[in-house]
Amino acid sequence: MRYLVVSDIHANPDALMAIDEPHDAVICLGDLVDYGPDPSPCIQYFQQDNVYRVRGNHDNAVAFRMDCACGEAFKHLSLETREYMWSVLSGEDLHFLGDAGTSLMLESGGRPVLAVHAAPSDHLFKYLTPDTPVAELAAEMEAVSADIVLTGHSHRPFIREFGERMLVNVGSVGQPRDGIPSASYAVLEDGRVELKRTEYDIEAAVGKLKALPYGEKTTEQLIHILRHAGTPPA
Repeated sequence: MRYLVVSDIHANPDALMAIDEPHDAVICLGDLVDYGPDPSPCIQYFQQDNVYRVRGNHDNAVAFRMDCACGEAFKHLSLETREYMWSVLSGEDLHFLGDAGTSLMLESGGRPVLAVHAAPSDHLFKYLTPDTPVAELAAEMEAVSADIVLTGHSHRPFIREFGERMLVNVGSVGQPRDGIPSASYAVLEDGRVELKRTEYDIEAAVGKLKALPYGEKTTEQLIHILRHAGTPPA
């Protein structure tokens, strides 16, 4: 079984649809909404039969009108764009976002795989990045029985190996924050994981953002993130 593993699409269908990767099934680590211009096609994509999905903190916030507990540099953007999400999403869309669990166990090549949005110890909110101390990542692995742990949330991809086991952050499809603006994802096959990137038409997404009823500063910051894959300017 060849899995396409994606996370943090953030209402950016231009990035999602650009991924032309052969696969048998999709593992989605959550955050279909907020920040981007067009959530509906992203939700529809993950309504296919061959999708395994967990809920992200932004899915949780949109579905249940709760705090997303995201980083301070991005929180104001999530709040303003969330109002737009609520204005365009149907009740069925909101139910779909909230209906997913926060963890999922699968198997690949005879190896147990745990899929969560953020971290094994905190499925929705903890950030694991390339800068997270190895000892802290090791503690995350020690708390679970899976050989492979798949995460997203931080928008910064990496793989850390612990003997025969590994912790993987697949990065973000729709809003990378590692300085590389192309869509980030992973392929899981026969117990092996490969991180991959796909370029997409960023300016198409930018054009959609400009057409939305956001404030000028919000729009400028969202565009900057897409083009530069980093923290928004003050």
